[in-house]
Amino acid sequence: AGHLDGRGLMLPSTATYKQAIHAPHKLAFEVDLYAGPGGALLENNVPIFGGSVSANLTHRVTRTGNFTVDAPFWPTSATSSLTPYQTVANIRAGIEYGDGSREMFDVITGRVGDLSRNADGSVSARVDDLAADVLAFKFENPQKSENVTVIEQIHRLIQRALPSATFGTDDVTDAQTPTLVWDEDRGKALDDLAESLGGRWYCLGNGDFVIRRYPYDVGVPVQDILDGEGGLLTDGVPTITRDDAANSVTVVVERFDGGTPFRVTARDGSPTSPTRFDGPFGRVSQIIKVQTPLTMGEATIYARAQLNASTALSSQWTASMVPDYTLEPGDTVRLRSRGVESVQLIDSITYPLVPGTMNLHTRAYVRAQVTLT
Repeated sequence: AGHLDGRGLMLPSTATYKQAIHAPHKLAFEVDLYAGPGGALLENNVPIFGGSVSANLTHRVTRTGNFTVDAPFWPTSATSSLTPYQTVANIRAGIEYGDGSREMFDVITGRVGDLSRNADGSVSARVDDLAADVLAFKFENPQKSENVTVIEQIHRLIQRALPSATFGTDDVTDAQTPTLVWDEDRGKALDDLAESLGGRWYCLGNGDFVIRRYPYDVGVPVQDILDGEGGLLTDGVPTITRDDAANSVTVVVERFDGGTPFRVTARDGSPTSPTRFDGPFGRVSQIIKVQTPLTMGEATIYARAQLNASTALSSQWTASMVPDYTLEPGDTVRLRSRGVESVQLIDSITYPLVPGTMNLHTRAYVRAQVTLT
């Protein structure tokens, strides 16, 4: 039935749900409205009549979306249940079974940014996940790092912008935070800290913040998305490209605390790799300047993680499928279209909030056997 959200671990579901998505079924969409993050429940299980949510792990605000509700939700004051002044929305999507019961999954939790009253009187709202709240509160004065671990420092920086923040399960190896000073960009500070552990920080569909490794290593497929009778795939377009690929990544550590700067280069040195440095692919490099990694070892972890990301662009798919709301960015899936089959990792998903297809962008991973110079 799957596991908790994250890298290659789809959301948990019942066996009934897994069977139902392969047959005719009724989709269901609903939203709960709250008075700010962690605030009082204002409305629950409100029906949704349109919209979509996109989740992309390459964005700081990973999940963004819009949803449409009935006309009575147009606000009459700043304290109305749906208003940009206060409302946080938790949107869920799933299946409604024949007995009226539902199996629902969190697709986004975030603040309502704007509202529109449509020509038919319905109300549409834009919502961004709670990372937007964190990014909106810049450092009002230069901020010094503290004598804590990197994960604890990340949690503190998030909670000082969003006191009600909750945290999920991380999968990075923690380290000590170096002595640093940040100017005003809280997001850049969080990016640098997470990247020093070879990961990224982001918000899950239920609103929890996590720090997860770069998910470019395909694992065991959690779902088969195939064409043909009973399959979930409605349209699949595979692409093979070298755009944005690099086989050499140099991390330049520019310490603002007076420490000696240094650099680490990771290269794809595998004799069998199609992106091997000095092979037919050629020499393609990326230079990344950071101030965060404290040690040569931490900089090496970061360089290798970035190299894995940079050599993961050899195979990509754009696919449309019957919605499966248990799938998350970072999950590994098996795709097959017109005889072409590939195991791919999901980069981004667009979840429909009306009956329709779900769109995926995926990529395959070619493991880089790196040598350091």
